[in-house]
Amino acid sequence: MTTRSAGPTITVRSEVVQPSADADARLAPARPATAAATIVGWDASEPSRAALAWALRRNPRGALHLVHVLDRSQANAEYFVADSTATRAEGTFREEADRIRRENPAVTITSEFLVGDPISHLRNLSGPNTLVVVGTHTRDGSPVRYEWSVGARLAGAANGPIAIIPEDTNPRATGVVVGVDGSAASAAALAFAAAEADCTGMKLRAIHAWQEPLVWRDTATPDPAFLYSLEQVHQQTLQNSVRTATDAYPQLPVTSTLVRGAPQWALLDAARGAALVVVGNHGLYGVRRLLLGLVSHSIVLNIQSPTVIVSASAEPRR
Repeated sequence: MTTRSAGPTITVRSEVVQPSADADARLAPARPATAAATIVGWDASEPSRAALAWALRRNPRGALHLVHVLDRSQANAEYFVADSTATRAEGTFREEADRIRRENPAVTITSEFLVGDPISHLRNLSGPNTLVVVGTHTRDGSPVRYEWSVGARLAGAANGPIAIIPEDTNPRATGVVVGVDGSAASAAALAFAAAEADCTGMKLRAIHAWQEPLVWRDTATPDPAFLYSLEQVHQQTLQNSVRTATDAYPQLPVTSTLVRGAPQWALLDAARGAALVVVGNHGLYGVRRLLLGLVSHSIVLNIQSPTVIVSASAEPRR
């Protein structure tokens, strides 16, 4: 079938992979969340409140670490004043943390107040077995406005998975969507998404998008036989990814979708109504490490649902 998204028209082929028939029914309580530790970035804004609410729903009887980082420029402005910005901010944060603990007695909540660069501090706290959760504003107007948001910058620099939560998140949304392409970053994203879907009891939808070679776009009509063989190669990539997920979680219901079109538009289409979108980060490293890959960058700029960005080195251990 063909569907129209916010981008160009894309062709979609979907397949439902049934859970193993001989596996036991899923009767046990959900297992702990995929990352061993959860850190929530807090500044009392509406996006940070959305991030906290999402983290609490994700693991309602677990533990989380609430972190408020006061930008050094604000703290230095009144360094020698007794009732300085930093002193007031720390006192307010401690009161907020105490209130959050009282309202969520089933969750073990620790808190930490830091002064400095928020991206640097949160990056240092991130790791393969730690999920850092930050909020973001509802997208309004040009996506370019969000190029340097905390979520976008942190996702490119972090040492582990980063969850970016829009402030208008729908708590009734369901399903986990993951983009796969056979790369190491994609494998890490798939591992995270499958574990998340399994422990939350949601369905997993794996999406693989492909396009004909760029050289043909405006110069010639692609040969149908070649396109068919190319499609089969991409179908095999998708099937291999699905097999990896179902081998690890035989009871996990998985839908696979092969899309002929741009991957960012395919994932943004699927993000509507999804509880979570997981994508791998193919970004650069070294001095340019703050940059995300093309697809993950597009998803973050146009974010519609809670989104986790996972790099190749950030696959959580189960």
